[in-house]
Amino acid sequence: MRTMKIMKRMMGLAAAILALSSCSESEDLLSAFHSDPNAVRITAQVGKASANGFTRSNPLGATEADQKKFNDGDMISVKADGQDAVTYQLNGNEWQPQGGKFLKWESDKMNFTAYYPASFDGNLDKVILPAEYDEASLAANDFMSYYGLQTNTNGNQLSLIMERKMARVVVEIDGFNDQYAGATVNSLSICGVKAYKHSDGKFYALIKPCAAQNSETFISLDVAEGESKTTTETLTGIPTLTAGNSYTYQLTVGKDKVSVSGITVKDWTGGTITDNGKTEECPTPYVTFTAEGKQTFKMTVQNGYEISELEYSVNNGDWATVKADTEVPFGGENGNLRLRGTNIKGTADGFDWYSTITFTDPTVDVACIGDIRTLLDWRIYNIVETNNAMFCSLFNGCSVLTSAPELPATKLAEDCYYQMFSGCTNLTAAPELPATTLENSCYRDMFRSCTKLTSAPELPATTLADFCYYGMFEKCTNLTSAPELPANTLKLNCYNYMFSGCTNLASAPELPATILANYCYFGMFEKCTNLTSAPELPATVLAEACYGSMFSDCTKLSTVTMLALDSEITSKSDCVYNWLGNAGTDKNVNRTLIVKDEAAYNALVNTKYLPDNWKKGQCTVEYYTPKP
Repeated sequence: MRTMKIMKRMMGLAAAILALSSCSESEDLLSAFHSDPNAVRITAQVGKASANGFTRSNPLGATEADQKKFNDGDMISVKADGQDAVTYQLNGNEWQPQGGKFLKWESDKMNFTAYYPASFDGNLDKVILPAEYDEASLAANDFMSYYGLQTNTNGNQLSLIMERKMARVVVEIDGFNDQYAGATVNSLSICGVKAYKHSDGKFYALIKPCAAQNSETFISLDVAEGESKTTTETLTGIPTLTAGNSYTYQLTVGKDKVSVSGITVKDWTGGTITDNGKTEECPTPYVTFTAEGKQTFKMTVQNGYEISELEYSVNNGDWATVKADTEVPFGGENGNLRLRGTNIKGTADGFDWYSTITFTDPTVDVACIGDIRTLLDWRIYNIVETNNAMFCSLFNGCSVLTSAPELPATKLAEDCYYQMFSGCTNLTAAPELPATTLENSCYRDMFRSCTKLTSAPELPATTLADFCYYGMFEKCTNLTSAPELPANTLKLNCYNYMFSGCTNLASAPELPATILANYCYFGMFEKCTNLTSAPELPATVLAEACYGSMFSDCTKLSTVTMLALDSEITSKSDCVYNWLGNAGTDKNVNRTLIVKDEAAYNALVNTKYLPDNWKKGQCTVEYYTPKP
């Protein structure tokens, strides 16, 4: 007995020592973290920047202030270039590292990846949702991630703008048919998960994003008639559910028939949260302009275009109608300026009939955020039709604009973004352009002469149109890299002058098309004086002027590969017109021309469009050998 007592005392003492040791280690870690001049300091919020702030689904917050931030004890896993993942826990106002280590800034620019909760690894396939949601599990399953390149310009701060990975579905019972007079819905499942019933009578669930499944049960309802009888009714057909979107369904319930009386789809990036876990929709992402100093906004029109159904608000005040040539002060102590509209045609009727935003003080920079679709119909911006919307020349020549609004449309109109940001010499980043199917001249001259752009957005389109990329980045003199261009089927003038005059462009994207269109690559890389290697040109079917002036004045060009047969070179009018004019003329360049065979080389010589410096004797000429 005495031995057992001694052992218990020893075990208790060991536990106490272990606890003290753990506490000491934690204190040592925090001390090192706070004293290290390179330690990564974290802030975290949900959704994209908004003039109206941020929040997340946080049903456990005791006050409104608590509800607009992460909870104490929340943990985020963060990984940096070349460093193992570190878990950071929110303690008061500080995200503190755990596990004996913290991230460090090892260079001015680093890539970061983050996940909430810390147990999440970004793979939703491995996530098992609860059988039934309650307040706590709504927050616990609000999966988020972040990936991006950040620059250490703000005292070692790493700003994590977390992106939601789940979709939210809200169901409201709008009424019952006569067969269910006096009935109630006590429980409801969405995609097989029992939803949380809020005190407001609505049902809430977080669902994994998915494609439409027309034959599967979307919503199952338990309809109570009195105290003893319960009937299950269903709504068949799971819709497409997109990450970060909130879907509100109003249902009318009848015997063997559940009908949808209303659907609302919104960005679920924030908002206010009421008691007990209900998250309301985020503030509308109006096109919003901010300036540190006093500035003046004005819209001008061309060729008799009339501004219609467009409103502005200064410093979150009342909305007023935008009128042509009317100056509106904002910025500095005047506050921000917001725009919204209800004209689904946008701000133009064509490339010659349009309105343009101007700012009258050329010395005061202006930043812009928000979703351009709020100019089409701010009430339903997330689902508004965009295939007739045009924003031709909207910011043309706006030299003080430093950032652009979001352009998330995937259905485009002809000329929709024609010259939209042309001449915006202070614009440092281009918005994402997610459309995979393009329309005639949709991106024509879109960023022409945007001299501060250093990179282009991804261009995932595989279905092109006439003149779609014509002059898109022409004279973007600081552009250093070009995006991938995956399209295999080309159109008339589709890539004309796309990167012409991009004097800092050092590399070109692959051009996979094997059948070309008239003038498709004409002048594409003209005057790219830092381009050293041309992309392989695998096309076997050429077209009129398809390679015309493609690499003219690329003075540092050293390698060109063109695989067309001699019959194509000689039969297609002007197909290689001036394609290497004044190219590779830098005295330090050793030129190599790779062609299909000797017959193809002779065809280039005979067309008289192959300069002397690209002929045998002044250039290494090789015949193409397919890769094994």
